[in-house]
Amino acid sequence: MNQIATVEHDTQVAPYQDNEAQSDGLLGVIERLASNDKMDADKFAAIMKVRADERAEIRLIEREDREDAARREWLAAFSLVQKEIGPIFRTNENDHTKSKYADLADIERVVTPILTKHGFSTTSCPVPCELAGHIRMRLTIGHSGGHEKVYEDDFPMDATGSGGKVNKTPIQAKGSTQTYARRYLKASALDLAFLDDKDGNPPKPEIETISEEQLMQLREMIEAAEADEARVCAIGKIARLSDMPASDFPRAMDMLKRRQQERTGR
Repeated sequence: MNQIATVEHDTQVAPYQDNEAQSDGLLGVIERLASNDKMDADKFAAIMKVRADERAEIRLIEREDREDAARREWLAAFSLVQKEIGPIFRTNENDHTKSKYADLADIERVVTPILTKHGFSTTSCPVPCELAGHIRMRLTIGHSGGHEKVYEDDFPMDATGSGGKVNKTPIQAKGSTQTYARRYLKASALDLAFLDDKDGNPPKPEIETISEEQLMQLREMIEAAEADEARVCAIGKIARLSDMPASDFPRAMDMLKRRQQERTGR
């Protein structure tokens, strides 16, 4: 596993409730047949199977409807999050490379209040990894609507310095690697942009970007076309989807619609 893997889950599935108005007709037939002494057992079993299949189909449809609604709610809320999150400033100095970087605290300070405001929660934990000398970290971004996305990647153990000399104990190396992995996964999953903190003031926007509604439309179209958001950003030469100039929105939608037509034939 050499790149981030994403898995989507839908949780909080409500218990199934039978639609009595829809089922009374068949149920009444079953009751009358059951009271008939001349009723063939095989025929009765077949009717009962029809009843069971009907109930299973209703459950499946209702579950799919709930999952679709949860996904749409996740996308809508995530669009608001990305619209609100600004660039993360690099405030820490790397003595070896003489460069600045943003640590996990810099990221959490900005993104956590915005995520929780819009109903999101995040959890990070290590999971079994088959790659020797690596740690696999998992980031789960869940929403109060019931949908969640899971991100995973493998990271080499940070046990040595820039010269290759061991400079950490095993437990220190594990902690350092997990902290780096959490920072990397969250930055990638949230599509964060980073800037050097030169004067403490965020840059002023130079062009009008797409609206929240357009951002949600793009994400829905990307999902429908089975496209890759990172690839769309690369084509548009933008750091994240919410940075897309409003003038590029029609062209991006046309591109995704063509891709969907090519994949579906419609």
